[in-house]
Amino acid sequence: MKTRFNTVDIRAVIAEINANYLGMRVNNVYDIDTKTYLIRLQKPDTKAILLVESGVRIHSTDFEWPKNNMPSGFAMKCRKHLKSRRLTQVKQLGADRIVDIQFGSDEAAYHLIVELYDRGNIILTDHEYTILNLLRFRTADAEDVKIAVRERYPVENARPPEPLISLER
Repeated sequence: MKTRFNTVDIRAVIAEINANYLGMRVNNVYDIDTKTYLIRLQKPDTKAILLVESGVRIHSTDFEWPKNNMPSGFAMKCRKHLKSRRLTQVKQLGADRIVDIQFGSDEAAYHLIVELYDRGNIILTDHEYTILNLLRFRTADAEDVKIAVRERYPVENARPPEPLISLER
């Protein structure tokens, strides 16, 4: 069984989410444990659940996961900002294992950035990528970047995307 997503897995999941779930509204956000969250999406005739696990995976699910009785602070903050917003875009930041999920548009947009490497992180930002809340505070020593509330998430630091298959001989 696979334990971590690689770049190909991430591209496949993003393609699936973009094909099937764009335009759906966030009904609610639940936490399963300290690093796994469910985002319940719905349209008038359709429902879906996205499972997001920090550092490990992101995908749709039909399984009824047991939810915590009392939501965490991070889940409450996500509910506050994401509830009733439309899922408008899902993209990979460069060639890194980072997924940017956008809810809403223009000035009212919020981004849920999911880091799928090392211990991972889930970061809630506004339309300018100013961090509103995050699972794990850290400082990226190599880039001298502080990942903390009210700091700007460094989207421009993502490695540029590389083609999966080269046609050169």
